This record gives sequence, C-alpha cells and structure tokens, in this order.
Amino acid sequence: MSPYAEELAPVDRAAEVEERLGWLRSLLTEPGARGVLLHSRASFAWATLGGLNHVVVGAEGGAVPLLVTGQGAWALAPINEAGRIADEEVVGLPIQVHSVPWEDPAAVAFEAERLAGGTILSEADLGDALKDRRSQLISAEHARMRSLSADIATTMDRALGDVQRGDTEHEVGGRVAGELLAKGIRAPVLLAAADERIERYRHPLPTSRPVRRRLMAVAVGERWGLHAAVTRFIDLEPPSAELQRRAAATAEVLEAMRAATRPGETLGGVLAAAREAYGAVGFDHEWLLHHQGGTIGYAPRERIATPADETALRPGMAVAWNPSITGTKLEATMIVTEGEPEELAR
Repeated sequence: MSPYAEELAPVDRAAEVEERLGWLRSLLTEPGARGVLLHSRASFAWATLGGLNHVVVGAEGGAVPLLVTGQGAWALAPINEAGRIADEEVVGLPIQVHSVPWEDPAAVAFEAERLAGGTILSEADLGDALKDRRSQLISAEHARMRSLSADIATTMDRALGDVQRGDTEHEVGGRVAGELLAKGIRAPVLLAAADERIERYRHPLPTSRPVRRRLMAVAVGERWGLHAAVTRFIDLEPPSAELQRRAAATAEVLEAMRAATRPGETLGGVLAAAREAYGAVGFDHEWLLHHQGGTIGYAPRERIATPADETALRPGMAVAWNPSITGTKLEATMIVTEGEPEELAR
C-alpha cells in the first residue's frame, strides 16, 4: 500500500477494489471489447482506492496504466516503475504488476492487446460513466477527505498568519507548498496574489511581487489521489468598506449554494441558485467572470457546474464551490449527505 494510503476508516481495501474492477468489467459490452485501459492518475487512484501511478506531479496521465479485462487486472509498469508499484501501490490487491520495457513506446499497447485478447477500450470510450462513478465516494474516502481538508486549511492559516509586509507571492507559495509536501500533500493548484493582482486575475500564479496591504492564496491539495480546495486572505491593514461589502455578498452567494447542495439537485440547479444570489446582492454578472465550482474527488474538479448541466447530486459525492466577486472569493469543500451537506473546509 502507498505510504500515504493509511486507513482512516475501516474498509476492506481489496474487496472494494474488486468491486470497482467488477464495475469496469461490466462496461465491456461492445462487440469484441475485451478490456479497458486506464491511463489517468485519477482513475488509477480511484480503482486502487489510493494507489499512485504518477512520476510527474503536474501530469494528468500516469506512468503506469491499469488494464482491466474479464479475467484479470494488470498494472502495466515500465521496468523502472514495477518495483515501487508492486511494493507500495497494489500490494494485497487483485492486480498483478506486468513489466514492460521502458525503451519501447509501443510496449504498453502491445502487451495490453496480448493480455486482453481483443479490443481495448480507453477512458474516453467510457464517456461520462467513469467520471460519474469515480465521484461516488465511500466512507473511507470521506474520512480521507476530512483529514486532507483539515491539513490544507491548517497549513494555509499558518502560512498566511506568518505573512509580513514585503514578503513575496513566491515566498508565501513556497511556504505553503513545502508544508503541504511535508504532510504528504501535493498541490496541483497553488495560486497567490498580492494587492491589485487580487482584483485583476482570477487565477493568479505566484510572482516576485511583494505584499503591501493584502494577500490571497489558493491551494488545491491531493493525497491518496483525492483533492480538497481552500482559499485564504490576509489583510495587513483594515479593508475598505467596499471590500467588506463584497466579502459579505460573496458569503451570501456561498450560503445559497450550500443550501442548494441537496440530493437530487443538479449542478445546473446549484449554479442557478448562485446566479440568483449574485443578483440579489447586486453583482449580477460576477458569476460570468469565473466558474463557480462543481464536483471534486479524484480530480481537482470532476465536473464544473454549467447552466445546462443535469448531473444530479447524490449522497456520498463531494463538491467544491468557489463564488467570487472582484477582490474577494470563498471556497468550500463539502460532502453531499441526505440532509445538510457536511462542510470540510472553507
């Protein structure tokens, strides 16, 4: 098992993985389809309940694809990856590690077809079915997301609490990234903006700009393949009355989205509630300047809510909403329950 895949809630990992592999096998309904090959980091982590198949942190694709057929499952690992995958990522699981030569670009495709004995489906061939199934989290994954969210929030609070006038965005981002990594958390999204850059850019990559009055930092952290999102601000001088008004308005929008986060509601429906709230607080068009969030789990956003999205929320799914009004923003990761959503981090 991965060093960071310790159990935070009781779960028979091997049995759960077998169930997920069985679900993948149920998709092999096309004539001649004998297997499905999962290349992405997100799907490998979901299928193995926390296994990691990547080397390059910023890549969506992993170094070790997972082949699932009606007869078995194999991690197709280049020889230089096989040992770690076998020892740390799939040990004890109903998955074999099959080494392929690193120097042959065609080796994975050749071995996949040979082992499957027929047509191989890709993740793209599965359409939305895989993404929707990946979003249906179990209690062990909820426990991991609670732990992850708490660690990101604590790290962000500490890092911004230490900010001094003259610190650069790079320096603050470095502190956040270093402390997250010390907790086994990678940060696929790490943003920072000082002063005027907060108002100008919705996705401000850190720069060498020093902080004079205020700073915004955003982190999406990943551990066990799961993600949680946190945004924080620090004000080094009292905010203006207008900025306070905007912050209060953003909080009202988030509350409207939280209230709409109920089983059976759609992503488009939550977005509609957000749009109505933006209008009610006097900022009708701000929702057009940035997406408002969506489902989260084995990707920073599994699906981003759009007006026509009829994806229904179900108990067990996780969402991350991020309403913003120029100069301010809130971000909240939640688990959908039968009643009120469980808020993990804000």
